[in-house]
This record gives sequence, structure tokens and C-alpha cells, in this order.
Amino acid sequence: MNKKWIYPLSAIILGLIVFFFYNRYRVAPSIDFNKISLVNMNQEEVPFAAFNGKKKIVCFSASWCPNCLHELKEINDIKVSDLNDVEVIVISDEAIEKIKAFKDKKQYSFTFLKMKQAFSEVGINSIPTSYLVNGRQEVKKETVGYIDWKDASALAHMKKLLE
Repeated sequence: MNKKWIYPLSAIILGLIVFFFYNRYRVAPSIDFNKISLVNMNQEEVPFAAFNGKKKIVCFSASWCPNCLHELKEINDIKVSDLNDVEVIVISDEAIEKIKAFKDKKQYSFTFLKMKQAFSEVGINSIPTSYLVNGRQEVKKETVGYIDWKDASALAHMKKLLE
């Protein structure tokens, strides 16, 4: 092969690799929430449709994830004053016992659910991954990574999206 093609070809291959990993780990997947199998802390099936008509923050999270812990704490801190009409649903693929222990320790007023599938089965490859769903069940924002809920302009934007 001619040497003049090595650098451009290498750059194209590197670009494709970067694009692949960015899409896999930094872009939230579009999820049909009604196809996710969920159970509550009593191991009872809970259809996602049970939350229809409510504004929701849906957080795919885990008890061992530092960014998840930080984000959930911030949501909890502002929930009463700024998000009192929003249901916060925390979905984990961890064991029920771990989720219960985390919920009991943190004393958050969120709805904690266990997803029967692994996160990767629905395209969640990085956590926290959060979705803002308005009362008409429209996903208004999908975010991979930590959201700074204490930032006033970000919070105002999020609240507007939920309307």
C-alpha cells in the first residue's frame, strides 16, 4: 500500500472508533419504557404505565456509582422546594437486597425499582443515565452522566421541559 494513504486511513479509522465509543457511552438510548420489566422492593411486577400522567425523572443508577450518588443527593435536596410535583423513579439492575439497603440508608422519597434485564440489554452502557418525562409521557431530555441540579439555570430549564 502506498505510504501516503496510511495517515488519512489511520485518521478515518480513529475517527470511527471515537464515534462508536461516544455513541455507546455518551449518548442516551431511546428506550420504550413500557418494554422494561420492573419490580418494586416487594418483588411485585410494576408496569411503567403505572406512572402515566405524572411528570417523572427516571434515573438509571446504582448504589456503587459516585456520580449517581451525587446526582440523587442533589435531586433529593431540591425535590421538596423545586420538584414537589415530579415523581423520581430510580431504576437499578442490582439485587433487590442492595437496592433496599441503599433506599433504607439514604431515606429518599423516590420510587426505587429493580429492572429484571441488565442495563446493557436496553442500551444503557453508562450511568447515571436520566430521562425527563412530562405528564403526556413524552421524553423531553435524555442525559448520560451527572446533571448539576443545583445550577439555577439548569434547574429552570429542566422544570420547563417537564411542563
